[in-house]
Amino acid sequence: MDFKQLEAFVAAVDEGSFSNAADRLQLSQSMVTIHIRNLERELGTRLLNRTTRSMELSQDGRTFYGYAREMLKLNRDSIMALSRADKDGKTIEIVATPYISRYYLTDWVVGFNRLHPDVNFKFVTSNNSEIHGRLEQDGCEFAFCNMKIMNSDYAVRHCGVADPVVITPNAPRFRAIQGGSFPLALLSEEPMITRSSTSTLQQEFMRWLKLYVPEAKLKVAVAIDDTETIKRLVVAGVGISVISEVAVRRYVKEGRVLSFPLEGTMPYHLYFVYKKKYLSPEQVLFRDYVLGEIERPGSEA
Repeated sequence: MDFKQLEAFVAAVDEGSFSNAADRLQLSQSMVTIHIRNLERELGTRLLNRTTRSMELSQDGRTFYGYAREMLKLNRDSIMALSRADKDGKTIEIVATPYISRYYLTDWVVGFNRLHPDVNFKFVTSNNSEIHGRLEQDGCEFAFCNMKIMNSDYAVRHCGVADPVVITPNAPRFRAIQGGSFPLALLSEEPMITRSSTSTLQQEFMRWLKLYVPEAKLKVAVAIDDTETIKRLVVAGVGISVISEVAVRRYVKEGRVLSFPLEGTMPYHLYFVYKKKYLSPEQVLFRDYVLGEIERPGSEA
């Protein structure tokens, strides 16, 4: 019996099919089948009852499944403990989306650094869709993202909400309509600065647009993902854009742009993800600091 066989068996049960298990493990379906057949042969029992259309655990399979998951977990934990033993415990590695890094994480790191100036940080920026894989493969202690991470090795805490808004140049024609939501008709009339289709915010905006203004045809002037560049283009009068309220708060306060709510949009939910075990004393301090900031009355997060 080896861990590849256990991984194939657990993945097949979790995913409900050999083909989905193959995608999860980045193996061919035939290799998943071979691993499970060899495991059944070594155990001397059938673990899965399979037909061309369905698959279900046998009685022995149900018994063995829990042990298989536990063996895989112990294997991951032991490898992680050994790998962390060679690392400098005073270096805190964090994987986060660029948005959260810029508008939330920076303040927390600055505040923590004032209390513990001898602790170092390493930031890794990733899209939401990549963060789960990085935690699985790299075992980072901390992550900040816009989605819940389903991994028993990590705890997840909700740490903030941010609403999408329309931003415009601070021009007379836009100042004249301040005081309410952005007029829907203008979405088809004004040049628009958009993000790529993979952006979480862009996907939410397109969902909202299809639901509330299905006839709208956007006049895309620029397509770019960098938030700071988007804000500068709006200030320069190139077009309007949809952006997180938190990301544009300072520009609005300084009068460089105007901000309008979009009724019916779904807010961003921000999550702090941290490893449950094998944290160094410095990492424990950072975890507790962030949790304290999340709970602090009046916190912008």
